Amino acid sequence: MTRRASLWRKIATRMALVTLAGFACAAFAALFLYAWVFENHSTAAPRPSEWIPHEIDYLVIAVSVGAAVLIAIVAGAQLARRIVMPVNGLAEAARRIAGGDLKARANVDDETAGEVATLVEDFNRMADRLESLTTGMVDWNAAIAHELRTPVTILKGRLQGVADGVFEIDERTLTSLLRQVDGLARLIEDLRVVSLADVGRLDLRPELIDLAQVVGELQAAVGPRLAEAGFVCDWRLEPARVLGDPIRLRQALLALIENALVHATPGPLTIRSGPLAAGEVGVAVEDEGPGLSPEAAAVIFEPFQRASTRTQGSGLGLAVVRQIAQAHGGAIRHRPHNAGSTFELVLPAT
Repeated sequence: MTRRASLWRKIATRMALVTLAGFACAAFAALFLYAWVFENHSTAAPRPSEWIPHEIDYLVIAVSVGAAVLIAIVAGAQLARRIVMPVNGLAEAARRIAGGDLKARANVDDETAGEVATLVEDFNRMADRLESLTTGMVDWNAAIAHELRTPVTILKGRLQGVADGVFEIDERTLTSLLRQVDGLARLIEDLRVVSLADVGRLDLRPELIDLAQVVGELQAAVGPRLAEAGFVCDWRLEPARVLGDPIRLRQALLALIENALVHATPGPLTIRSGPLAAGEVGVAVEDEGPGLSPEAAAVIFEPFQRASTRTQGSGLGLAVVRQIAQAHGGAIRHRPHNAGSTFELVLPAT
């Protein structure tokens, strides 16, 4: 690796060279230019002994040049110090981050030059973002492993029981196995949607659809399950035309309804489609409890977030709803409703 000269030495050297160049220009003007003018354009030209420097003149010039160069070197070193110290701290922090210490940061003080201070602050913001992404990736991988482990463990246990003759392969056993496989497939699809949306690669195939028709299809599919779970559903379906991907919107709406099925208290459940507010259309799901605390409501749309540790589910349903809504130019929002909650999937009206 080639050893490079330090920045402070380069700055000091160049300031000294600039000072010497200035003195050289001044000496040339004083000793040669004026002499040529006096000799060629003056009727009273001074004698050579009057304008040619003497020994004392050379001594004064040498002392002045030396003092000026020394001042230039000191000033250059001070300037370089204000630049080099934060840059060295920046380089040291970069080396520590490259070595795995993601908490390393560069320091900046009041004497640091403005551009260098901005560079250090931008580097620290980048390091904060890198640490956050790395921590999130670790948590994400751990959460994925945890969510996949449960259905896989159940499937393995049931299949092992069938292989050992503990369980008989009857309709009930097959239904249970298919239910676990279906849950695993849905979990994988939810993970896929969230991952693609995070990198901006969630592809849509939009077409003009009626939300009332989409919700009506879900009513026929999940209505019996809701009734079996103890929910008294009030389906209020008004026409609302939107431009969207029907498959993705059906996936989001199903996740929104199943969120109520898993987390809400059995009882009245209102599902509305149509106009929600001025210039807004969408689907709203209103339950009667138990509601969300302000802390839970602030993070409920993040992946793997649950209202409490006692609730079931993967914690991906509302995250999937948010990503699909945002991909359509809409949003998902929560607001309290009596003792429960209202979740609204808002889409641009066509």
